[in-house]
Amino acid sequence: MSADATGRRVVVVTGGGGGIGAAIAMELGRRGDHVVTVDPLVSVDGTEQLGGSEPTTAERIVAAGGSAQTSAASVTDPEAMTLLADELVQTHGRIDAVVNVAGITRPTGFAKGAEHDWSAVLSVHLDGYRNLLEAVLGHMAAAGRGHVVGVTSGSGWRAADAGAYSCAKRAVASLTWQLGRATPPGVAVNAISPIAMTRMVAAALGRSGASAAAAAAPGGSSATGGLSLGSMPEPEHLAPLGASLAGHGAAAVTGRVLFTCGSEVAVVDPPRLLEVVRTAGAASVGAVVDAFVETLATAQASQSTGGGANPRFAGLFDLAGSAPHDRPMPRTVIVTDRPDLGAAIAGALDDALAGSGAAIVVPAGSDHHGSGPTALFGAARDALAAAAGAHGPLDSVVVALATPAPARTGTWDEVLSSHAGLSDWLLRDAAWARAAAEHAADTGHPLRLVTVTDAATAGGRSRAQAVAQLARASVRATRELVAAFPVALEAPGEHAGTGALVRSIVTRPTVDLAGAELVVGDGWLGLRSHPRPAGSIVYGGPDLPDWFNEVLEEQCR
Repeated sequence: MSADATGRRVVVVTGGGGGIGAAIAMELGRRGDHVVTVDPLVSVDGTEQLGGSEPTTAERIVAAGGSAQTSAASVTDPEAMTLLADELVQTHGRIDAVVNVAGITRPTGFAKGAEHDWSAVLSVHLDGYRNLLEAVLGHMAAAGRGHVVGVTSGSGWRAADAGAYSCAKRAVASLTWQLGRATPPGVAVNAISPIAMTRMVAAALGRSGASAAAAAAPGGSSATGGLSLGSMPEPEHLAPLGASLAGHGAAAVTGRVLFTCGSEVAVVDPPRLLEVVRTAGAASVGAVVDAFVETLATAQASQSTGGGANPRFAGLFDLAGSAPHDRPMPRTVIVTDRPDLGAAIAGALDDALAGSGAAIVVPAGSDHHGSGPTALFGAARDALAAAAGAHGPLDSVVVALATPAPARTGTWDEVLSSHAGLSDWLLRDAAWARAAAEHAADTGHPLRLVTVTDAATAGGRSRAQAVAQLARASVRATRELVAAFPVALEAPGEHAGTGALVRSIVTRPTVDLAGAELVVGDGWLGLRSHPRPAGSIVYGGPDLPDWFNEVLEEQCR
């Protein structure tokens, strides 16, 4: 482990004023680190400045014989994060680790939440994480060592109607998975998905109306995401794992998300391809999709493939084009800033619907691309209302907006740069989800929302994962009025496969693929699994047993 001139490691903990952040900061202080707590000390929703006579976390560390300092900077201020990191390196010679726990909570969901609340939650949880990474990774790369510990949440990988929080935490997980594969030599980037009794959890339960009895029940409640909170640990129980990942005897793992409750750790696997079918060279891409969609639906339901035991679809790629559907013609609005893709999707729909003219292409408009949100929720709602007024009741909305693409180098700094502005883009995606939900609620008519996300870059892939996380809540959140279907377009030129997949979703009689993580690649399309625990270590905690790292490293191979 590296040390400054005083013999102490230097570790930054954001959100260190209370809860999990304070618990980890105290543990690091006990282990001899110089701890920098970064926390503006605001209310759990971020709207009020907190005061009081209680000692700060840094003061408690110093009183216990440790070394610490405090900063009131906000992670949402990139200049402040850069200045802090530069000052620490100038004063102490390096930054050994950062732990990013900063967060707020506000009431948002698939069909609820004010736009400013969505924006604030995304700014703290997602932009804040990126700002911290941007500030410290260059220093760590130059030093050839360092540890980053991000914080995601079960609401970011389990099905949960937590709106902006779910989107942000899924994007944090995605950024961690991708950055872990591109970190500079000697630098580890991981994230924890913690559960503990904190102010944020208490506030969320209070808003949801979950009773204490329901939250404590073995199966939890819908408001708790199916988790039982009856034996929820205190934040201090998570501190030993946080300190370990921050460099104290850390396992040799990077790019990993670890669920922790203080007595158990589970490795959360990223989405994995379950089913893939070739589309390149097929006699009819539409026929391939029509024949394969049942396989996708079966894999989505079980979150596993049915292959590997018997031959499948021997003549699939020789099938001729399918006949037009005889089902009622769904009236579809296509919202896009990519005329080529919009035309391809419209053409696929009109081919399948016997040229009914049911596909209407609506330009995204200046309010839905570029830099900075501009009354996005209201603009999207008005656009759908205008389309319905001009063309009749809507059955489907297809949103296909491009993601800005920086130069692709595969390096850690390119991964970070491709996530710039991601919060704004997720706000735009949420605007169309909200508009679909409000339109369906106003008309009482079921609606399908297909979001085709440009996922050719690292940032685009994180955006696609966040959109998928939001979509998983659609059916339940809208009482079955809206079924959302996320499609990650990882090969921007694959118009035929994209159009065929969208056509199948729009015309399919069932909505069993709602929330499925569909993907279109270069000459193929398929389905990815949802993130899920891939291995668990139960040790009774909170202290980690001597064999912990060895077992964790094996589970992460």
